[in-house]
Amino acid sequence: MQYASDLTDAQWQRIKFFFARQTFRKYHPRDLVNALFYLSKTGCQWRMLPQGEGGYPPWQTVYYHFRRWTAAGLWRRLTDALRRAARVRAGRRPSPSTAVIDSQSVKTTQVGGPERGFDGGKRVSGRKRHVLVDTMGFLLAVLVHSAGVHDSQRAPHLLRRIAGKVPRLRRIYADTGYAAVPAGLVERVFGWLWKVVHRDPDQKGFVVLKKRWIVERTFAWLGGYRRLSKDYEQLPAVSEAMVQLAAIRMMVRRVA
Repeated sequence: MQYASDLTDAQWQRIKFFFARQTFRKYHPRDLVNALFYLSKTGCQWRMLPQGEGGYPPWQTVYYHFRRWTAAGLWRRLTDALRRAARVRAGRRPSPSTAVIDSQSVKTTQVGGPERGFDGGKRVSGRKRHVLVDTMGFLLAVLVHSAGVHDSQRAPHLLRRIAGKVPRLRRIYADTGYAAVPAGLVERVFGWLWKVVHRDPDQKGFVVLKKRWIVERTFAWLGGYRRLSKDYEQLPAVSEAMVQLAAIRMMVRRVA
């Protein structure tokens, strides 16, 4: 059976090389990846993955490969490759010159795990998904941490994840929640201009702020993946992988 979240033949051809050096005894890697996309899109539990004829490999097998690929950094490499390809396909240069940063606080569940806290501003108990995107809304980096930690405290940790990997990057836009980040320090350490976008104090109601809408649109895209409706994962690294999986599924459609 073909599910709506499954890769097409053309889409699989674009990413199959990332799995070519690995040995699979029984199940094809495409079936394993399709199972992960199904889980990401529908938000089902691991044990609720469709099984048997027309379904996916056993959930234990899918989970084993998912954790192995996560530990190996495969999702990050695949995210980077697809972002570059999607930018070129859209007539852009592979490396962006501008990025936008923001965070999203989400509730956690009863599974437990580290990096949990209370976001007093959003009134959310759980974790933050801290993301950096290019001007097309494609994911550059993600960092999951306690919702109780202020954005400005973890922003440098997120920036460090792309240091030396985005050669054309010159500017990063942020909202006023990042005003405490020293712009001079960012420029000295990373070589990037840190620009905080301020809202006009005389403006009433909703206002689309320069560059800020881009990252908000990315969060809206991620909202279409039900696994991300809350943070269901025990480990922050697994939460980051789930964000990367959603980003991969979105970008692969842009290149095939």
